[in-house]
Amino acid sequence: MRAIFTAAAALSLLLGCIGLHQYTDGSTRFSDLLYGALQLFVLESPATGDDGPYPIPLEIARFAAPAVTFYALVEALRLVFASEAERLRARRARGHVVVCGDGPMATSLSRQLRATGHRVVHIAESRTDPPDGGRRRPLWVLGDARNPDVLRAAGVAHASALYACAEDSATNTAIALAAGRRQRGERPLAVYAQVQDPELCLALQARHLGTSDPPAIRLDFFNIDDLAARYLLAEDPIIPPLDRPPRFLVIGATAFGRATIVELARQWRVLPSAAMWRVEVTVVDDSASQVIDELTFRYPFLSKACDLRPYDGDLLSTLGDERGPAAPDRVFICYEDEQRALKIALVADRLWRGGPGTVIVRQDQLATLQDAFDGARDERLFDEVSGTLRLFGVVDAACDPGIIRDDLGERLARVIHECYLVARQGRGDLVDGTPSLVPWPRLPERLQRENRAQAADIGRKLRAIDCVLAPRVAAGGEHTLTAAEVTLLATMEHERWLRARLREGWRFAEERDDDRMLHPAIRRWVDLPEALRTVNSDAIRELPSMLADSGFRIVRMREVS
Repeated sequence: MRAIFTAAAALSLLLGCIGLHQYTDGSTRFSDLLYGALQLFVLESPATGDDGPYPIPLEIARFAAPAVTFYALVEALRLVFASEAERLRARRARGHVVVCGDGPMATSLSRQLRATGHRVVHIAESRTDPPDGGRRRPLWVLGDARNPDVLRAAGVAHASALYACAEDSATNTAIALAAGRRQRGERPLAVYAQVQDPELCLALQARHLGTSDPPAIRLDFFNIDDLAARYLLAEDPIIPPLDRPPRFLVIGATAFGRATIVELARQWRVLPSAAMWRVEVTVVDDSASQVIDELTFRYPFLSKACDLRPYDGDLLSTLGDERGPAAPDRVFICYEDEQRALKIALVADRLWRGGPGTVIVRQDQLATLQDAFDGARDERLFDEVSGTLRLFGVVDAACDPGIIRDDLGERLARVIHECYLVARQGRGDLVDGTPSLVPWPRLPERLQRENRAQAADIGRKLRAIDCVLAPRVAAGGEHTLTAAEVTLLATMEHERWLRARLREGWRFAEERDDDRMLHPAIRRWVDLPEALRTVNSDAIRELPSMLADSGFRIVRMREVS
């Protein structure tokens, strides 16, 4: 439509000039002709004030030019009213999702959220309407998401979630802070802030998890490479061979490569085969040995789940070494240089022998090339190497809303419940209809909330013993809980649990009855039988290992003299 409008305006101007030239018998300068033709658009050309007759080009122009002007005014008013109506709908929205940012992460996340049925308000510096269009278009609010007025215009006070996806980590943190100040809804706003550096992401998570007072928002920080690795292994899980441990080759110890190693270990350790073997993970990088040392320090479970084999050097020399790694079941090429990663995948033919989809190549901008390898037969540009190559787009994978919502608090809550199950089973407790003795997916929502509340209370407990959380990034003193501290923290946990149950209306009874809201632990710590005290004490003793599982450790602020 814009092209037609532009053509009509240009044609009207041209016909106006030609008509005026004919009407004045060619005695008028070109500049005067142009000025007179422009006046036709506002009905003020002096040449048309006479009775005529006018040349045909001028007759056409003196009607077409005002029509163009009228259309322009109508279109301008439509855009103004549409923009204001959109801002009004955004401000009055309820239960919607707010996405902040102009980059590919924000664009992809907005698209995936809308595809899953969410109503999206997109805050950005400039507007880019998505190609899907139609009813799925987001509501746009233009401006800086750190500005309270912009957040107010996006209706963040009544939103269900906000995703801060700017390219700068500090900007995303500032957006989260501003969103917390605008929160007015009954349920805490879930805020997810992107952080580019994985170690900074871990440090910010530690500081937020260590807060002693509950914040106004539910906040988590995420890293693209970490999310992408979790998505990749969830979509294509480990399938162990029958007679040996699986073998994986990680090429490039980048942020994505490191996250992939950690996720491989997490997934393998819960499989039955983990009791027989450790998964073999070969890492090829110029600093592979150093990276493995850092990872095993940060995540102690890695050494138990994985047989990590570093090769310090480039891939070709590693493959040419007779003592090199055995043929891998799956290869992860993780270089951030996309062309380098793709080149290795295409020239290192020894990597192609694992079967379809076994050579995963980290890509971002070049991820769309996947269709050139395995698209429709009449659209393929390249041989697909029997389906071996898979170009894995980290941004699109990291934008999976379900993966992002599975935040640190949720993961810690699951670990707390898993430790509780192991402890109860270790004491010989059987699953006899007790609602709490079931796997996490089957756990009632009320009990899941209890575990989330317990995870959120970690910071307050650590403050009580003058300790804080720190990321397991560099070597340093890690505090070991004393028996007295275990008792103190167990008491605090029971008191927190007791207050929550009393608010819900639970009462004491010797026999537990969830339907009637009766529980034998509804009493003070000093009155608890030893068996019930042990439940809380065991959970506190597991706290350091639970935190280490996520890359954290407990450190004392001041040494006791």
